[in-house]
Amino acid sequence: MVVKNPVILRKLFLWVGLIIFITFIAFSPGLWNELVSWDDFNYIRDNPVIKSLAWDNILYIFNYKTFIMGNYHPLTILSYAFEYKIAGVTPFLYHLDNILLHIFNVALFAWFMWLLTKKFYATVIAAALFAIHPMRVESVIWAAERKDVLYTLFYLLALISYIFYLTKPDHRKRNYSYALILFLFSILSKGQAVVLPLTFILADYWYQKKITLKSLYDKIPFFILSVIFGIISIFAQSSSLTSQRLISHSLFERFLFAGYNIPAYLYKLIFPYNLACFYGYPPSSQMYKIFTGALIAIILLTFVFIRFRKNRTILFGTLFFLFTIFIVIQLMPIGNAIIADRYTYIPYIGLFFIIGMLAEKIFLNKSKKISLAGYLIIIQLVVFVIFTFFQSQTWKNSETLFLHVIKINPEEGIAYNNLAVQYLDEKKYDSAIDALQKALKYREASPEFYRSYHNLGKAYSETGKQAIAIQYYDSAISIVPAYSDAIFGRGLTYTDMGKYDNAIADFTTILTRINPRDAESYYSRAIVYNKKNLPDSAIADYTKAIEVKPDYGGAYTNRGNVYFNHGNNDEAIANYIQALRFNPGDGAVYLNRSFAYFRKNNYTSALEDAGKAMALKIAVSPAYINDLKSRISLERQVR
Repeated sequence: MVVKNPVILRKLFLWVGLIIFITFIAFSPGLWNELVSWDDFNYIRDNPVIKSLAWDNILYIFNYKTFIMGNYHPLTILSYAFEYKIAGVTPFLYHLDNILLHIFNVALFAWFMWLLTKKFYATVIAAALFAIHPMRVESVIWAAERKDVLYTLFYLLALISYIFYLTKPDHRKRNYSYALILFLFSILSKGQAVVLPLTFILADYWYQKKITLKSLYDKIPFFILSVIFGIISIFAQSSSLTSQRLISHSLFERFLFAGYNIPAYLYKLIFPYNLACFYGYPPSSQMYKIFTGALIAIILLTFVFIRFRKNRTILFGTLFFLFTIFIVIQLMPIGNAIIADRYTYIPYIGLFFIIGMLAEKIFLNKSKKISLAGYLIIIQLVVFVIFTFFQSQTWKNSETLFLHVIKINPEEGIAYNNLAVQYLDEKKYDSAIDALQKALKYREASPEFYRSYHNLGKAYSETGKQAIAIQYYDSAISIVPAYSDAIFGRGLTYTDMGKYDNAIADFTTILTRINPRDAESYYSRAIVYNKKNLPDSAIADYTKAIEVKPDYGGAYTNRGNVYFNHGNNDEAIANYIQALRFNPGDGAVYLNRSFAYFRKNNYTSALEDAGKAMALKIAVSPAYINDLKSRISLERQVR
């Protein structure tokens, strides 16, 4: 193709625009999806870190020790914070932004393909596959997977900047600087970006047909960043109990898993059907599948590197796939699934590149046989659009998501556990307990079955069966001693049982050994201190909770109640005022403030607050209202 042909470029823009339009339609069901219990709650709904854009909180987000869900990705968390400021936990904006980021990535990938190849059909077909392949759904539709689409945005921009560095001598320093800065942004969005320098080496190979010492020297700053953030990622994964997974699988098994993953992802490239959000490790009785997959990988890669060792297109695309998938093929445990659709978001670029280049030859060949292959490619793309549209709907809510997993694999223990989390959220305790019992039944292949013990503890605690709940919490903690959710749940249960010293011990364990910024543990320990008639300790813990979570209306309310109960009416009123800033619809706070005003002989304000409480459906004694009115009337007579 002629590079500067304006007709070709206009045609390319039109086709990319059409692809973007189809992409939006294909993923549009996601706009109406709910947040799901699988990580969405932890990243968005229940994440106190995203609920403030105060400067000290932003600094905390970027602190290299701030790990959320076993990851260090401050730019991703900051993006959630901006969305929370605008929309709270309303799902629409989070899903819309994911889709828009994916659309930007489609345009950037088309640009990347054009820069590499200057071939129209290769660019269009590869961009279409990147845009609408069903394996994209998890990265785009899942709100908690924002990190995929965000890090890819900067990753592709860094690649494009590096290509300009190679091909435009007049602005080499500037483009090199852009590439380095964008790489930093990418790696701050998701740790998987650490492999970017390897793809720069592939760009050297593509443009210069060789790798030189100078070209490797140019990558040193990038590799330094990769090493630094790679170490941070290892510590982050350790914080999410990855050590349990290391114990579960030997080094030899992980090599087998890595080998199995390669043909598994190749298979899903061609047949992306029966996709699920979770694919657990196989039980020992099915390890033959892993051995077979690893053997296929060895044979296939040996064939490719011998047969196509001089074919730049095949080598570039294959190595791009291998370099970028390497970090997530379970040599080092990542997550608790053997494979995941989301891990292919960037690696498939290499395979789409190969397919696009092959499609270029097919569409330029005028023979009938080749033309038929072109029509088959178009039909396959249409099928992919349809499957992407329907796959997006499986993420409608937690129930549809995990029932879909169970439909594909009825023995997936983690799916039952995650389904139970949704049932617990909806107070469907019988359904939750039934699902959790099934999760434990199929626990052999699940390295995190201890979570089911915790969730059973929660289910029994919330149904008033505290003794049984304690047993399940103990089981979870015996497996993972630093499991803060189980320790916290046990602390709440001890509080309900009146075992206050045990409760304080659990909350203190979390705050001193696991997470010193856990606002909920400060809040819950404060409640126990108040029950033990230790007001100073209670006030101190409510204050700590507010320092961590400045919009914690409940902490202001309870701190105000402690002050009120101990006669400090001014402090009580000040706290109630703050509480109402964050919870203006809490009628009980208006009534409490009314009582505080009454003690200060401010009967007019007391009557006004009592009226607001009644307007918010809070029962107020008629005798109290009449007494206020009488006192106000008497004051007026005295004046």
